[in-house]
Amino acid sequence: MKSKHKLLAAAATAGLVLTVLLPPPAAVLGHDGEDHGNEAKAGTGVALTDEVLLPKESQFLFEVRTNLASYSTTYSRATLFGNVSAAAGGEGRIVVPQAGRVVILAAQVGQKVAAGQTLAIIEQTLDATQQIGLSTERANAQAELRAAQQDYARLQTIADIAARKDVVAAELRLRQARQNASIYNGQAQQRRVSITSPIGGTVDVFNLAVGQQVNQGDELFRVLNPGKLRVEAQVFAQDLAKITPGAQFRVEGLQGQASAPARLVVFSNVVNPVNQARQLILELDGAAGSPYRPGQAVNVQVLGQSDSGQKQLVVPTSAVTDLNGKPVVFVHTEPERFKIRYVQPGAFNGQQTVLRQGEVKENDRVVSTGTYQLKSIYLNQ
Repeated sequence: MKSKHKLLAAAATAGLVLTVLLPPPAAVLGHDGEDHGNEAKAGTGVALTDEVLLPKESQFLFEVRTNLASYSTTYSRATLFGNVSAAAGGEGRIVVPQAGRVVILAAQVGQKVAAGQTLAIIEQTLDATQQIGLSTERANAQAELRAAQQDYARLQTIADIAARKDVVAAELRLRQARQNASIYNGQAQQRRVSITSPIGGTVDVFNLAVGQQVNQGDELFRVLNPGKLRVEAQVFAQDLAKITPGAQFRVEGLQGQASAPARLVVFSNVVNPVNQARQLILELDGAAGSPYRPGQAVNVQVLGQSDSGQKQLVVPTSAVTDLNGKPVVFVHTEPERFKIRYVQPGAFNGQQTVLRQGEVKENDRVVSTGTYQLKSIYLNQ
């Protein structure tokens, strides 16, 4: 019993000593006495107020893509409004040469055809007035033929005493009468005419059926070649100085079509009396897979070099987005971190935008695809 009491006393004494030796609780300080207790470190999995955390798996899911910010001397001088139309040889309209009836229809909507290929066959017909007139002319031609034959036969019987010039004149008259009679006899019957395509391309929408009656001048078909397109834009007084000899042009669709380069064909010197604008004609790339079609409204970006020759920091136009009314870009700083950088955009085109001010630096990796998803995550975190 005495030994047990001694052990308990020793244990109590040791616990008292430990209690006395431990320091009181205090705040944990970092180096130089700075308090880092409320700051989220990179790699801790906690997002700061100016960044978005997005795991790699989600980046692949949202198809997030980035591009490097860089310096360039090229920027957009002006944005013009234009319309796409068919260039020379890009559109062929086939009209009816004479009233008739469709007897053969060899074309289909969307069919690719070659120049000179038969699209339809029209059987020509005549109305009552034309038929009466043709019958009269035919009767007159027959009467002239009979008279010429009789005159020529008479001169043949007296060829030995008749003048040579009279015999020759009678022979010429008979030949002409036979030719006229043959022509009118052929016109008295219905004829078939082949309707062919003037260019190679694709047959546009049409409404025709076999047996349908068509009138002279009616449009039967329209064949389009999507590889031959041009853009007509109006240039007003404030933009005239921006159309320089070294300017480049890009066409952008209003429905999200990819932009395409265009070549200057002519910058007309004639001023439109209605709106006092000059016409700018551009030719699109001849690729048959062009997303543009005649009649489509587009934007034309006029690209030029900086007048001072100084390079300006540019990023992809798709990288600039709006956050709470302010333009921003997302910079990919770490594998799963995207920082928000407020910027002041300047001149822009379909490919790039100049940054006049902001925290973005050269070679910063800015998000060009997936900015909408990043913004949504930021606003909901």
